[in-house]
Amino acid sequence: MAKLRRKGSVFTAPDFLDEPIEERVRIAQEEVLDDPAFNGFDVLALRNNMKFLSAIPGRTEFEVEILPHLCNKMGTLHGGAACTILDNLTSTALFTIAKPGLLDGNHISRTITMTYLRPIPRGATARVVCQVMAAGQRTANVRGELIYNGKVCATCIHDKAVLPRQESKL
Repeated sequence: MAKLRRKGSVFTAPDFLDEPIEERVRIAQEEVLDDPAFNGFDVLALRNNMKFLSAIPGRTEFEVEILPHLCNKMGTLHGGAACTILDNLTSTALFTIAKPGLLDGNHISRTITMTYLRPIPRGATARVVCQVMAAGQRTANVRGELIYNGKVCATCIHDKAVLPRQESKL
């Protein structure tokens, strides 16, 4: 199994693209969520409550338990927490189509447009579906959905800037 290595904030894994797409998603998620030295805001939203379900080219699916720290005073998923969840998980769909010269470096958010349709209650388990809509050398566009009880509760369109790959000097 490929192991991601950090050089500053850049992830490098020489054989990452040789891995099956489901393994790529697992490796990347473990690198972020299992790093004891990193307890950033995004990690706190997904550590211990996210389950990877599947990946096919251009699409990933997860389940996320809506824990109390993700909720507003009304006891439903906070809009900022919903955005953080979709920000992180939509990025995983890009790993499923990466190949040498395409999406093989880092990517960062340019814009993320959220639409909130209905609440998700504390304690619920929501499905997260992420689908690549378009991807090129410099930009990518991914759609994300938070689904509860078979109904879409929140959606996002996530535009990403693709950074050039930086070769490791390790």
